[in-house]
Amino acid sequence: MATQIKTFGMSKMTIGSCSDFHSKTLGFITTATPAALHIEDKAAAYTAAVQALASIVNRQRAFVATAGMKETDAMRDRASGVISNVTNAYLTSPVTLKSEAAAVLSAELSPYKAIRNHEYTKQTAEVKGMLAVLDKPANKAAITTLGLTEEVEALRTSNAAFEAAFLSKTSEMSDRMVLSDVRSADMVANANALYAEIVQTVNAYAIVQPSEMITTFIANANGLVGAYSRIAGSTGGGGTAPDGDAGSGDEKDAQAVTE
Repeated sequence: MATQIKTFGMSKMTIGSCSDFHSKTLGFITTATPAALHIEDKAAAYTAAVQALASIVNRQRAFVATAGMKETDAMRDRASGVISNVTNAYLTSPVTLKSEAAAVLSAELSPYKAIRNHEYTKQTAEVKGMLAVLDKPANKAAITTLGLTEEVEALRTSNAAFEAAFLSKTSEMSDRMVLSDVRSADMVANANALYAEIVQTVNAYAIVQPSEMITTFIANANGLVGAYSRIAGSTGGGGTAPDGDAGSGDEKDAQAVTE
């Protein structure tokens, strides 16, 4: 009686479990060598499929630039907040020079109230408009009178830094588009189909041309099948085939593996 690689409902596994199953199987193939298993024509394609599946599972979700965006956005919020608050406070100043400067700025900045609560890109455009207003000669003089020159420059610097961080994020998103466009189901189906071909070939050679390496590989593969069939909530089957026709049952085995 020739021992065969068992089959199980692979489609019931999560993508992560499926990737792990194929990665471990690939490890056993590497140890046994494709030549010993008579799958030299399938090993390269299977390796590529396993690696592609792993790249999807390990797909990065968070963006590195997000932290920079949050930090620089907080900085510009604080700068614009100080400018607005100080301007409002000086409206009632007993010092005429300062109350008049505050009155000038208050009128000029009225369109930019509450911009800190706006969406990132809208706020970026609004801050640019606010800075353009503050750069007018009369307003620059008022800014100097109220001692807000450094806050205005901090607003300018942080807004530019936010834009740089935002562009960095769009670059990350562009790089990730290739992976995002890959359909996970297609990658799983491809890896499972190639695995089924390998199982069919190894099982056939286990009958017509058995070897110690093939027997060891089958034992290792069945260990994985046993473990992952429980994870998938299915039952492995087809463990032993009668000596005789190497083709008997192969098509059914291949179909079962790719359910």
